[in-house]
Amino acid sequence: MPTLLVKNVSEELLRKLRMLKLRLGYRTWAELLEKLVESTPREIVALGDEDLEKIKVGVKGFLELSEIVSDRWRGPPSVLEGFREARGHEDG
Repeated sequence: MPTLLVKNVSEELLRKLRMLKLRLGYRTWAELLEKLVESTPREIVALGDEDLEKIKVGVKGFLELSEIVSDRWRGPPSVLEGFREARGHEDG
């Protein structure tokens, strides 16, 4: 069986991995690694800088639209609200 060498692992991470190995009942690191690899999502999505910029622009646009809609809802009552109020259909 081939040997796997892992460098630059912090002591804290190594402690967490040891605890995980013990809690899950694995005798070897290979068993733990196999289980971790099998349990990872099959599809991994990687976003680039361009994608992140598009997302930021979209979120900013949505928030601006949300403010506009909220401002319109805070305005005077609509015709339907006025009609309901005149007919006594208000809650309360």
